[in-house]
Formats: sequence, structure tokens, C-alpha cells
Amino acid sequence: MLLEVIEVAGNATWITAVITALTLLGSAGAWQFYNNRLKMKYEAKKEEKGEQTLYRDDLRERVIVLEQKLEEAQREKDKHAEELLNVMTKLAEYKVRIEFLERENDRLKG
Repeated sequence: MLLEVIEVAGNATWITAVITALTLLGSAGAWQFYNNRLKMKYEAKKEEKGEQTLYRDDLRERVIVLEQKLEEAQREKDKHAEELLNVMTKLAEYKVRIEFLERENDRLKG
């Protein structure tokens, strides 16, 4: 009977050792799993932020280009408006000259 108790106690110790080893291995595996999972989440967030940064930088560059084009278009518009004003002034001058010449022509015919 004493031998049976020692055998049972020995088996219990052996079972406890196996359960402890499995727990340690499971804990190490779980730690590795959670560690890898956290790393993957961090990398995904980092990549997403990187993409957002690239998108934002691209938008900033596009805004700068569009602002430059707008300023150039405004300068061209002002230039064309000035040229149009000059043409209209000359047109008015030529109309006055034509009227004067027509009157002079009528006077000389008349």
C-alpha cells in the first residue's frame, strides 16, 4: 500500500511536471503570438499613416501647382485686358478719324 501511494505520488509529480512544461510552452507560444500580433498591428498602422502622409504630400504639391497656374492665368488675363483696352482705344480713335475724313470728303465734293 505504501508503494502504491509512492507510485501515485510519483505519477502525480510527473503529471504536474508535464502540465507545467505544457503551460510554459503554451505561455511562450502565446507570448510570441501576441507579440507578433501587436507588431503586425503597429506595422499596419505605420503603413497606413505613411500612405496618408504620401496622399497629403501629393495634395499639397497639387495645390502648389494649381496656385501657380492660377497666378499665371490671372497675369495672362490682365495682359489680355490691357491689350483689349489698347485695341478699343485705337478703334475709337480710328472711328473719329473716319468720321472726320468722311466729313472732309463730303465738304470737298460738295
